Amino acid sequence: MTEDRNVKELREGEWQALARLLADEDLRVLNLLEEQFRGMGAHGLQFLETTAKEGEPASRRGARQILQVIREGESTQAFHRFCAHCGSHFDLEAACWLLAKTRYPELDEGAYHARLDQMGRELRERLTGRETPRATIEVCNHYLFRILGFRGNDQDYYDPDNSYLHRVLDRRLGIPITLSVVYLLVAKRLNLPLHGVNLPGHFLLKWQTEGVQFFIDPFHQGQLRQEEDCRRMCEQLAMGFHPAYLAAATPRQVLLRMCRNLQAIYKESDAVRAGKLQRFISLLAGE
Repeated sequence: MTEDRNVKELREGEWQALARLLADEDLRVLNLLEEQFRGMGAHGLQFLETTAKEGEPASRRGARQILQVIREGESTQAFHRFCAHCGSHFDLEAACWLLAKTRYPELDEGAYHARLDQMGRELRERLTGRETPRATIEVCNHYLFRILGFRGNDQDYYDPDNSYLHRVLDRRLGIPITLSVVYLLVAKRLNLPLHGVNLPGHFLLKWQTEGVQFFIDPFHQGQLRQEEDCRRMCEQLAMGFHPAYLAAATPRQVLLRMCRNLQAIYKESDAVRAGKLQRFISLLAGE
């Protein structure tokens, strides 16, 4: 079936028949319908969206399922193109939304961008601009971890939602790298000199100005650390230590690590999604 003339000529009864088929719980039927609706283009998507909102309960379920698959496919292609052409330095926030849409294609990134803007404004109101670097971080820590309640999800560390930025903002739970990204994105709105640190086994932040350097651990409520602490963490994980580990991480390195975390998690539960993430990793790693 072609998109233009044939779709427009479908009679009301034929649309109703498609709606009834959407209520079928047989995955083979839904897979065939998915291909048919893909071929219909915008008209098919519009019908699915209407059915998902206004159809019979069983038909709504099938329409939502097919829409999810189609939109995930589109989002996966968009992120694949990004990974293939992104370079080393790019807008990390935008890249995080692209990654999240491969799992949550209906994500309203504008709403979450506005939420980060609001967090930046609220934090700015708590700073005078005259604080020392460490005092500045103390104010940031109090706001993010005491007032807003962000914390490390040590109870369910391998929950995939710990690695999707919008879910971290929703639940205020995350792992070291995603809590660090939230911190970084808020700090960016205040022009604070913070950078990610891609330490093996544990992602950190670094305050870096002329003559001042220290590290922040968002997974542990923003605890301050020194270079010796970082060295000790590496040694405890039997990974050895090299000063290069403390260099500022590029956006590409951050995104690559987020994808690797997700790939390791899905490898145990969702081979298809793990395979998609492996393709993203290969592009970002230049393999």
